[in-house]
Amino acid sequence: MPAADNDLTELFIRSFKCTGDVPPALVGSSVTYLDGKAYVFGGRALHSGKLSNDIYVCELRNFVWRRIEADSGSGSANPNASGGGSGSGNSNNDGSTGIADEAMTAPPSPRFFHSCTAFKHYLIVFGGMGLDADADALGSGAPGVTSPLGSAPVHSIQDDRQQQSFQMRTTKTLLGDISVFDTVAERWISSRVLESASSDDSQPLSVPEGNMSPSPRYAHLSILFGSRLLVVGGQDLEEQYVEELNVFDLRLGRWLLRSPFPRAVGLYRSFIASVPEAGSTLLYSNYSFASVKRAIYSLSAPPECMLKDISEHMSGTPPGLRFPRGHLIDPHTIVMTGTLISTEGHSELSIWTLDARSMRWEPISCGAKFRAGSWNQSVVDPRTNTLVLFGDSRRDLTYDYQRRRLNYSEIRTVDLRALGYMRVPQPGPALEPVGAAVSAAVARAASSTLVRTGSNGAAPVSPAQALVGGSSSDSGVEIGLQLLYFSQFNDAQVFGADGTCVATANSGILRARWPAQAQVWLVADAAASASAASGNNASAAAAAADENKKRVHRRTHRPESSLISGDYGVESDDVVAPADAGPKRYFIEASREVICVLLFFLYTGRIDPLARFGLHAVGVEPAPAGANDELAIAGVLGDLLVAARKYSLNRLALRTVNLLRYKVTETTAPIIYEAALRADHHGLQARCVIALKDHIGSFRVDRKSTLYMISNASRASLIRYFPKLN
Repeated sequence: MPAADNDLTELFIRSFKCTGDVPPALVGSSVTYLDGKAYVFGGRALHSGKLSNDIYVCELRNFVWRRIEADSGSGSANPNASGGGSGSGNSNNDGSTGIADEAMTAPPSPRFFHSCTAFKHYLIVFGGMGLDADADALGSGAPGVTSPLGSAPVHSIQDDRQQQSFQMRTTKTLLGDISVFDTVAERWISSRVLESASSDDSQPLSVPEGNMSPSPRYAHLSILFGSRLLVVGGQDLEEQYVEELNVFDLRLGRWLLRSPFPRAVGLYRSFIASVPEAGSTLLYSNYSFASVKRAIYSLSAPPECMLKDISEHMSGTPPGLRFPRGHLIDPHTIVMTGTLISTEGHSELSIWTLDARSMRWEPISCGAKFRAGSWNQSVVDPRTNTLVLFGDSRRDLTYDYQRRRLNYSEIRTVDLRALGYMRVPQPGPALEPVGAAVSAAVARAASSTLVRTGSNGAAPVSPAQALVGGSSSDSGVEIGLQLLYFSQFNDAQVFGADGTCVATANSGILRARWPAQAQVWLVADAAASASAASGNNASAAAAAADENKKRVHRRTHRPESSLISGDYGVESDDVVAPADAGPKRYFIEASREVICVLLFFLYTGRIDPLARFGLHAVGVEPAPAGANDELAIAGVLGDLLVAARKYSLNRLALRTVNLLRYKVTETTAPIIYEAALRADHHGLQARCVIALKDHIGSFRVDRKSTLYMISNASRASLIRYFPKLN
């Protein structure tokens, strides 16, 4: 069903059907984010009741699932192989897990309601609930076992009888073992490998005496402190909370702390999340859902692990959410997702944010996006600051919640940047400052010495060669700036949309940094040369043009150019110049200001709005009049985004969007919205609409407001998200 025209959620919430080896419906499986992928491990198959130790990985670029055929190594997979053991407590008395033995590389035993934590490129699995070998074998074909935390899958009277019979033959067992999965090699490994992989600056905890092995448990919480895994809470076989806190040192491969934890916390009611900027870790819990009670604690790092109740500082409290999950989404904000069960029996996914500075909760309004369907687990992709939710739009969450069913066939994403949450700190006044590189470049130009990054001294290299292999680091910026001040290297004129010459540039640099457009320019140059020449000269020009087209096509025919990506493999000297070629004339369909900012980016890998005053305006003191005009900056960046989209400069577009997000205010929002509309960027449109929600009424009646600085079509598109004004 198409959304209403004024449904703002259509701009920042997107839906996707997953493909590939989609995991089946599971109970108690874990989902963990690592390096652009989501990993699902373990769980119990809903219909057969059989436990799993399978691993699935979802590529979050295209939402394709793949079942990993992990290398089994040697040894047998059993609950005690990793030393933590089952409820019988088969652990080494010195706190070692036993997995440090090289032979113990078998997959962990099948389990559910365990924890799985990402560390570097490893997954660290701890604990959970398993079944003994006989019961697991009997599980094949059974309709299910009574799941922890109150799950009871009953589909018919016959299924119910089969389930009761199966339960009588089932022996549950608690697990307390550690297992390590290498996501690069895609195999289970010894934790001894982690000793060399751990490189944080914290000092190892001293090795204690006595037995530090944890109590086996399921449905617990886990989090990393550097290279130390902290495990807290969970439940035992009697569904009583395990009031214990444990620390495992990944460098030593040992449990180093086991202490009482006088709080009832676990997967069903709590989450734990780190806030590095605040220097603390927050533990949130809600319980007694008939009359919701909430608590939040600050937990210090090991070895102290001091717990401080800071619940009195909370405000804007959310409703009671089952199976809450918390993720850091900017330096001081945590997003929480969880299942909301209303008094009428309706269920939906609810999303809230917590500002760790003010301890204030705020809801994220998602309209009707999660009122239908079954949506449960979530991760945050920090590359795009996107909340990724797994589920199935065709199912009923109330029904699935009662059975603890988790679905992975569909994904919905929430663009948190559109809502104003940014993981990267806001750039300074110059947006992407070039530091001392400007003064250094001027000095180099004055001495007519061109220095290539990495050289021991001056080197007589061509401008394009100087940038090949460069980067957008300070040294790479300095080289680019030097070349800007070496006007004697320029052999091309750059013309704007109005036909006037905007600047001169070096054609080799433009070809090296913008190979896709270089193909267009070279074909145009060759055609012009061919038409101007005659006789043998014309044949030579045509031949050179044909060779240029072939060579440039071979080097540039790819989905995205290598523009400012650290991969400058295009050698400018490899292109054949047309016979008797004169000064080159390059045309860019953009304004003078945008072309100057674009050329500055091509030379330096940085975006600086000051370049709109001219390529040499950056770093000049005093700054030109109007240098800090926010409306002018928003306008030129918006036009730069449109040009980047038009010319498929994807990296430039991405970086421009990131800068524009920080420039959105109630004043600049209409200007940026129009650019986002032209560039078809939904997330940026949503960011502008949200910024205007408290000001659109006054802007509508003020003919001098920025709302009337944009076109009628753009204004009408913007106002439709505020139906009360229509």
